[in-house]
Amino acid sequence: MIAFNVAGLLREPSGVVRAVRLRDHYVSLGADVELAGPLDTDLRLQRTNRGILVRGNVRAPLRRTCARCTDAYVDDVSVEVDEEFLPSIDPDTGAPIAVDADEVVTILRIDEHHEVQLDTVFHDELALTEPMHPLCRPDCPGLCVECGGRLDSGDHAHGGEEIDPRLAGLAALLRNGDGDS
Repeated sequence: MIAFNVAGLLREPSGVVRAVRLRDHYVSLGADVELAGPLDTDLRLQRTNRGILVRGNVRAPLRRTCARCTDAYVDDVSVEVDEEFLPSIDPDTGAPIAVDADEVVTILRIDEHHEVQLDTVFHDELALTEPMHPLCRPDCPGLCVECGGRLDSGDHAHGGEEIDPRLAGLAALLRNGDGDS
């Protein structure tokens, strides 16, 4: 879990900035975003007139599966984070802050312990880096359609060419060479 307590920052005037760095931070972000190692972040938490603005960069090695050869590979990605978190309770009085029904889903909230939870933000940003057609390398040849082996390893000359049974009569004519039967 990646969380930062911002109680002190909520009591500061607008514009105050805190720098946060995470190095070699191991975390689980879910089954669809598989980290192959630790993530590194350089974040700025800035007090705004409404809440806390989190900006920065997240770098992480992600484990992906090649669409051609189905081998796993590691892709180093870097994403920018830019999210504003609004308080759910007043830091001075402890009274809950009213939330409109329309804003419940769209607005990120600072929890009742004055912590900013960044797991879902990192998950969403890193999930968006998944390519439509992930490749382990640009020239990946893929798999053989007959045996399923990798095309870049070994010989893939499998018997003769399979002839469609609907065209077998034409193939016999071609084998005769003259077309006469």
